[in-house]
Amino acid sequence: MVDLMGEDAARMPDWAKGVALTCILSDTLEFRSPTTTDHDRAVAEQLARDLRIDISDYAADMFAAKSDVSAFSDAELLRMDSKEYEVSGKAFRVSVLETTAPAMVLDRKDSLMASMTDVATEDGVDQVLLFVVDILNEQATLLVPNDLVKTVAEKSFGAEVAGDTVVLPGIMSRKKQIIPNLAV
Repeated sequence: MVDLMGEDAARMPDWAKGVALTCILSDTLEFRSPTTTDHDRAVAEQLARDLRIDISDYAADMFAAKSDVSAFSDAELLRMDSKEYEVSGKAFRVSVLETTAPAMVLDRKDSLMASMTDVATEDGVDQVLLFVVDILNEQATLLVPNDLVKTVAEKSFGAEVAGDTVVLPGIMSRKKQIIPNLAV
């Protein structure tokens, strides 16, 4: 949005600058995502200066609010931020939940895994893959409800799966790190 406005961006009302800053910080996970560019950082820093906002404090508040998923059903969480993707003839719903409080999601692990089958059937995919991205620790936890997901974790990320979850250090981006590596 800011780039499209060119020189007129400086005249944006504060509410629009706030929206733009929020979008950049959300998309880049406060510059932690491998998709972050120097341009993202520069634009966000300028917007924050214009708004007299501390980026770290603002992002912490933003991610804390985003992390409270208690009002959402399991099916809603599995579909909230997801994309369908096919690999080797298998259709997946690849879901990502970005949070600063992964325990809030992982405490619901059993019910989420139980809901994966229904969501997969309703959505016409073979499997739902749920990655709980821990923004602060820069890692993802993949729920592993069955042998297909275990195989995906091992072949895609070189992970050793010993239970019903696997932690994937450094995995933060569906676009750059999850989708390109999916293998069955």
